[in-house]
Amino acid sequence: MADPAALANRLAQLHARSGLLLRPWSEQEYQDLLALDRTIVTETNAGFAIGQIIATEAELLMIVVEPDRRKVGAGRTLLDTFEDRCRKRNVTEIFLEVGESNQAARRLYSKAGFHQVGLRKNYYTQTDNTKDSAVILLKNLR
Repeated sequence: MADPAALANRLAQLHARSGLLLRPWSEQEYQDLLALDRTIVTETNAGFAIGQIIATEAELLMIVVEPDRRKVGAGRTLLDTFEDRCRKRNVTEIFLEVGESNQAARRLYSKAGFHQVGLRKNYYTQTDNTKDSAVILLKNLR
């Protein structure tokens, strides 16, 4: 990673303008995450994927795609690259949480081979103060 501070700034800026319904992370939150050896980040000019590895499991924390680059495969490319990097670090399973109402993301993950293993009712408070449940998904990389 050439310049973690610059990367944290780019990630925070994209997240802030993404239009996602959850609170965008701050530049400091990204800096803190990027400082950890267990963090994996995949960045392209279309967006980024970021997650963490603990032992043989990874947690995909989020994929953020530029609003004008959605629905053209950018999210899938970021996800595939994230998975490849996980495999290279001997990860056997990837977990993630996605908002129950986020149908586009749920379709992406389903097509990529993730399946539901849990549900956290009213887990997220969205920027409009409504609640959304978190669907917990898993993909086995073996």
